[in-house]
Amino acid sequence: MKTLPKCLSCIVDDLCGALESEVKEEETKFEIENQALNWLSKNYGPEKIPSYYITQVHRILKEESGIETPFKERREKSNQVVETVVKRQREEIEDIENDYERFHHLIKWVIAGNHLDFRTVGTGYGFPVEEIENMMKEVVNEGLHIDESKKIYERLKNSDEVLYLFDNVGEIVLDKLMIEEITKHGVKVTSAAKSGPITSDATIQNAKEIGVNEVSNLISTGKDTLGLDIYDMSKEVEEALDRADLTISKGQANFYALSEIRDSIESEIACLFKTKCDPVSKKFGLEGSVNIAKILE
Repeated sequence: MKTLPKCLSCIVDDLCGALESEVKEEETKFEIENQALNWLSKNYGPEKIPSYYITQVHRILKEESGIETPFKERREKSNQVVETVVKRQREEIEDIENDYERFHHLIKWVIAGNHLDFRTVGTGYGFPVEEIENMMKEVVNEGLHIDESKKIYERLKNSDEVLYLFDNVGEIVLDKLMIEEITKHGVKVTSAAKSGPITSDATIQNAKEIGVNEVSNLISTGKDTLGLDIYDMSKEVEEALDRADLTISKGQANFYALSEIRDSIESEIACLFKTKCDPVSKKFGLEGSVNIAKILE
């Protein structure tokens, strides 16, 4: 999905929210804003996907502020809180005997986890991490507005290898639980995270801290980019996209990317995410924030 004119307001708002959260000095905030706006004035347009521009302004924030890992405390706390949620979910799914019903239950929870993106209008940088579980329950109770879980499950059962593209910290703890469920079907899982921190995206380090490398073959998508970088992706993930029978893609930024390169990928693609804006929801004929589990045609 290419960038639209109205994407600009979200890009700028995202940067301003991050500055308020991470940078104390007013002078530094102005400097970063000026540099970001100057870069956008020369580069912003419909040629790239929205996540490309968000990545660039956040890199400016990192470089000018000297903050190597933005939102470090929130990253760590999000994972810790969701670990508690996952313990309860492990107990809950033990009582679900039907394989598909268990898979469908977990799909709703990993999509609820996608709403944890603290850089978006869904939660925001000021969202109290302690309220995460209640917020997730609300999303689960909404149900799925587009639900192709059955089709995804059937394709999963007929797969030898699944590629799992992570999105944010916090939700990766739930993603690990889903990966464990997938491997019960005798399917090999390759999972992919970022090599470096950007906004709330999960990194290789974040994934290793919760043991994702113990339940899957963990690879890097590439540099510190929001979502999959279709302009400079790693060779590992490029090969995995063609090798895997099914790719499970988490998050809106990964949807931006994969919808642009769908025709060049051999793997089937299942998108699991909660939309963060109307332009994306309208791609599915809907409005507002909606929960999506869909095969990308």
